[in-house]
Parts: sequence; structure tokens; C-alpha cells
Amino acid sequence: MKRSFIGIPTVIVMLLPLICSVSVGSVNAGCIGDITGIDYGCGDTVIENCTFNEDMNCTTKYGLIIGADGITIDGNGYTITGPVEYADSEGIHNKGCNNITVKNLNIKDFCFGIYFMDANNCTIDNNTISYGVGSGIWLFTSSYNNITNNEINYGKEGHGILLSNNATNNVLKYNRILTKNGIGICVHESKENEFYHNFVCGNARGDIIVEPGYGNVGNNNTCNITANYNDTGTGTGSSPCTYSCYSGVLVLDESIKLEPIATTTTDKDKTRRDCGCVSPSGKIFGCGDVVTESCTFNCNLSCPAGHGLIIGADGIIIDGRGYVLDGVEPGTCSGLSVQRSGIYNPGHDGVVIRNLEVKNFCNGIYLKGDEVAGNFVYNNTITNCEIHHNGNNVGETATHGIKLKYVSRSTISDNRIHHNKGGGDSCEGGGNGIFLYAGDYNLIFNNTICDNTKAGIFTKMKPRYNNISYNEVKGNGQGGIILRCKCSSSFDIEHNIVTDNKGPGIYVGGPDNKLRFNTVINNRDGSIYRNDASIANGIRISREAYNTTLISNEVTGNDDADIYVREGLTATGYNNTYRTFLNFEDSVPGVECEQEVEGKRMVVWEEVIEETKQGIELPPVKVTPLMATLIVVIALAFILYGYLRKRA
Repeated sequence: MKRSFIGIPTVIVMLLPLICSVSVGSVNAGCIGDITGIDYGCGDTVIENCTFNEDMNCTTKYGLIIGADGITIDGNGYTITGPVEYADSEGIHNKGCNNITVKNLNIKDFCFGIYFMDANNCTIDNNTISYGVGSGIWLFTSSYNNITNNEINYGKEGHGILLSNNATNNVLKYNRILTKNGIGICVHESKENEFYHNFVCGNARGDIIVEPGYGNVGNNNTCNITANYNDTGTGTGSSPCTYSCYSGVLVLDESIKLEPIATTTTDKDKTRRDCGCVSPSGKIFGCGDVVTESCTFNCNLSCPAGHGLIIGADGIIIDGRGYVLDGVEPGTCSGLSVQRSGIYNPGHDGVVIRNLEVKNFCNGIYLKGDEVAGNFVYNNTITNCEIHHNGNNVGETATHGIKLKYVSRSTISDNRIHHNKGGGDSCEGGGNGIFLYAGDYNLIFNNTICDNTKAGIFTKMKPRYNNISYNEVKGNGQGGIILRCKCSSSFDIEHNIVTDNKGPGIYVGGPDNKLRFNTVINNRDGSIYRNDASIANGIRISREAYNTTLISNEVTGNDDADIYVREGLTATGYNNTYRTFLNFEDSVPGVECEQEVEGKRMVVWEEVIEETKQGIELPPVKVTPLMATLIVVIALAFILYGYLRKRA
């Protein structure tokens, strides 16, 4: 009898639910998996990094369930909305997974915005949360987590941030918490947590309340009502925090009086008064103003001359809320003096600049310490900003996307820095995406830096102990990551993707630097610059880069030698993938390093899937995306084989 295949599509259709159940559960619009491309929807268990591509409206008890260590949920500015029928619903549910990041997500109408239980070393950053009767963020028996830059408001009851049941050694920084009816920060039976630069005002049941627990400390917070807690700094008046609230809003300087809005103004005054960066006290900062209070943009602000905003106090937050600060035209940017900048900080510590688009200035953002006295700017943060089309390339300039001079212990993260221009081929010449001139212990991570005239990231003047990690650096005109100074030392450069730059992918000019787990591919000849920091190696070890360590880097497809080490220097390493090289070989015997690798290698890690059935949580099962795919393929093969035998 002739075999028929007419029924096979029907079998495959019947198996689709099996495929979905093995992968993640239901298929809804929402968070796209980086590895598998799976569209994680409401109630699904996420086992890989994923990024939202649209809003999610959920009728499930949980919005998303974390199911593996080490993953990132990137909301990408979208919103996840909860149901009304579950009294204990949670936007993000995490039980037992570590090293998790939840960022850039709007969460509303769940009882609990984010709930972490037995979760350590996680990051909750730049989320906006409105919640029900529970809490905005609840850490239960969870330690060593960072909660930063979140806005939590409109809780019907409960607490903005709750740390309970031995939640220890967590750090809360730069959060804005106005719950209305609850407690702002509640610490219950937990110890040794730290609070810095939080704005916690207008919470009916108290701003920072510590119930049993010791060693909970902080500074530079804004609040009025506390229990068993005081900032270590000097409070304003009788405030237990460094700064006090004025009717639930921030007043950094009691000499500043709240001014009523004028009833009649000229068009120019009206524009100035109504549009700008608005402080909680009602003060509006416009073009060229010195900002002395934290403020939030309420419009796109155009500044055709001078600086956009000038930082005038320590510990303030500039929140762009997605608006644009536009310099209109960069203008004359020549010389090495202070050129006009979108945000200019002449020496203040603890400043946060976030959620802002900056374009058409000479420098996008400029943080500057005192060059003469050698005083450094400390603990600044630039996060979730887009900085582009600043500077020009007419003559010798010193214009950059983000310019850091004498800046230490600061964080540059989650920014898009592109199409910034500059001219001149000196070490201080303009056109770099990020330019670091002296400074130690800075963290530059998770940025996209592309299509800048000069390098993606460029360092000089003896910077040390900086970390450059998880950045995508591509299409720049003089290499990707350039440690130009012969005293750029003790850097950790890790997990970056550096590709398609003109010049070297990574250039190292100083000693004792470590390069690990970087992908450095397809960097090309054609840079307009003419020095050894412009040759299209994958990794170029030059100048005085003694004792460089290379571990598990993928370095292939570059126009010049994939790994080049200047004669006389020492560079050691192992498990690197490269094809062409000069003065370097992996030190581990048996590692084949002269074979060209086709395509990009994928590292598979163990992940935890958490399933629930009839309200009872089952033990976690260790799987990987590849394992899940193989299970599906094997199951399909057996079923199809049985079907064909039966038909025969």
C-alpha cells in the first residue's frame, strides 16, 4: 500500500501546544528572547534575556516569572499592566534566581510591582511602578541587591519599597517614592541596608520606617518622617534626612521661596517659565541656568547658545523623562577650553543625569573636575540617555559625546551614544563617543556606542582600575575601545561586542589590563587617523602595555592581525579564538587557535525553569534553551516515526 503523508500537517498542528509548553508557556505579545526569539507573554517563565517590543495587558496572576539565573528583563520603556481579579498579583515574580536585572519597565495595577524571594546580587533599575495594596518593590530574604533610579507612586496601601525577613546588604539609590497612603521605605527584621540620594516624601504612614533591624544607614536622602532611622549627614532643620520635604516636595535650600506663577507674561517669559526642568519646589530651570535642585523635564528644550544646563549642587537628579535637550547647532567648538555642553557639571558629586536625549551641542554631557588642584568629581551617574550629533569636525576640537575629565567612581550605563563629531588627531582631539581623561574606578557598561568620528571609548592621562563591560561598540572612526595612554592601567574589559570599527577593535597602551570574553570581529582598514592606534587589528597591544591578559576572547575577521603584540611586551592568555597573530600565542597546550571560526560562538548556560500547577510550586528544573529545543525535536521524531509506521 502506498504511504500517504496527507495527515502529517495535522499531527504537527496537534503538537504545537507541546512545543509551546516546552519552551515557555503561552505565546503572547511582550518580551522577545535574545537567544531563541521567543515572545514571552503574560504568565510565562522567562529563561533568557528578553526585551519588550510593546505593552502587555495581563489577566494572569503573574506578569512575567523569572526562571533562570543571570538574565535581564528590559522593558524598553513599555508598560505591563496587571489584572484586578488577583489580590496577590505580581508584575515580576522571582523566587530563587540570582544576578537578575529588571530595567526600563513601567509596571501598574498589580498588587506587587516586583517581588524577589531568596534572590541575591540583582539589579532593579529605572522602572516606574504604581501598585495596589501590596508594595512597589518587595525583597524577601534577598541580599546584595541594587535598587536604583526607580519611581514608585500611587500605592493604595502597603509600602513603596519593602525589605523584610532578613533582607540584608541591599543598596537603594536615587529612587523617588511617593506612595500617598503607605510607607515609603519599610525595613522589617532586616539589617545592614544602605540608602543614598532617595527622594521619599508625602508617604502617609512614614517616609523611612525601620522596624526591628540594625545597621541600616544612608546619606543625602530627602524625607520628613522616619522611625529608628537618620541620615549620617546633617539634616535640614529638624529633618532626619539630609534634605527635608516641603509639603511633600524637595527643598534643598530653605532660603529659596516658592514663587507664584505670574498671571501675565511675555511670550518669551511664558516659554521660559512653562518649559524646562521643573523642581519639586516649582522652580523651572531653562537654558543656561545653574541647577541647584533635582528637577524633571516637562518639554523638549531648545538652547541655541551657551550651555543647556549647568550643575550647581551636589546630589541632584536631572530626569529628562524622555524629552530632548537640543543645542540647535553646535556652533564654534574649536580649541581646548570649555565648549558649550548640553549638561555641564563643573565639579559636583553625586549627580544623576537620566532619561534625556542630548543633541547639537559641542559636548553632549561634560563632567569636569579641577585640573589645577587635581580635585576629582565623584559618584556621578549618566544612565538611559541618548547622546548624538554633538560637536563638529572643523579644525582642532575637543568635543565628545560624553566627556569626563578628572572623574572617578562614576557610572555610565545603558546609554546610546552615536554620531558625535570632532577634529584633530591629538590624544585629546574630538569625536569620541566617551572620552575619559584621568579617573579611577569608573564603570562603563551596557552602552551602545556607534558611528562616532573618532573612537567609541578613548582614555588618556593615567586612568586606572576602570571597568568597561557589556558594551556594543561599532562603526567608529578610530577603533572601538582605545586605551591610548601608556599609563592606562589595571582595566577590566569584559563581555563587549566590538565590530566594524575603522582601526583596532581594542587598543591597549598601558600595563596590567585584562581583556576577557570580548567579541572583536570585522574591524576594518580606512581610518583617517595615521598612528598605531588606527591599525585594524582585532586586539592591538602596544606602547607600554606590559602584563596584558587575554582570556576567552573571540577575535576573528579583522583586516590586520587579529591579535598583535608589540615586540618586547608581555601578553599571556588562554582559550582565545583567533586566526592571525603576531608575538602572541595562547599559553594553554592543546588549544587550537589558528583555525578560522565560522560565525559567532554561543555560550550555553544552565537556567532554571519554575513551573506551577494547581497553585503548588514544583521544584526548579535545570535546562538550557538548546536542551529544550532538542527535547522538542526528539519528541517530534518519535511521534512522526510512529505515525508513519502506523500508516504503512
